[in-house]
Amino acid sequence: MKSIKDIANYILENDMASLFKDILTACIIFISLPVTVASAERSFSKLKIIKNYLRNSMGQERLSNISILNIERSRTKELNVNKIIDDFANKKARKKNFFFTIIEQMASLG
Repeated sequence: MKSIKDIANYILENDMASLFKDILTACIIFISLPVTVASAERSFSKLKIIKNYLRNSMGQERLSNISILNIERSRTKELNVNKIIDDFANKKARKKNFFFTIIEQMASLG
């Protein structure tokens, strides 16, 4: 076995988790720890960059939303922005049409 992951896999594959419970727990913590720390550091680093650049030009809620989009950049790249814009525009147009329809109906009644 050449890595901690190999040890954890060996314990799990040979159904020895109850015998080496603490070792398995230590392996899992060791495997997940670097990812967790790097992810948190990256998030705070990105937030600091964004805040320094945009601190005076927008509110906290928008700043938080932009930071989430930047942190989750891999998922953000999968978004179809044109479809989101079209959906948003259609919803606004429907509300506007609904409002004008109600006004027209009220005018025809009165």
